[in-house]
Amino acid sequence: MLIEPSVDPMAIQMAQLLSASDLDELREVISRWVATAATQQQRRIFQNFGARLVELKLELSRVPQQPTREELEALLTMMLRLAAQSDGKPPSGSGP
Repeated sequence: MLIEPSVDPMAIQMAQLLSASDLDELREVISRWVATAATQQQRRIFQNFGARLVELKLELSRVPQQPTREELEALLTMMLRLAAQSDGKPPSGSGP
């Protein structure tokens, strides 16, 4: 029996944000996330995840064929899960 991986509801919203927003709008949304974070740990998670979203937005602007909405949602679901597992710490070897 094959079980399909679920898509995170937040990933669905972020896919819409990435698709419909320009880079400045995306940065503004991320700034609001960071400003309204309840804890320092949450702020760190939002900062690191937001930086990855900006990187993704920049890379998507460079590719000739955009991913489907489903592909984007699946990618963002993985990013959210990795961010939660990392406790807000950037991956080894990336970033300051």
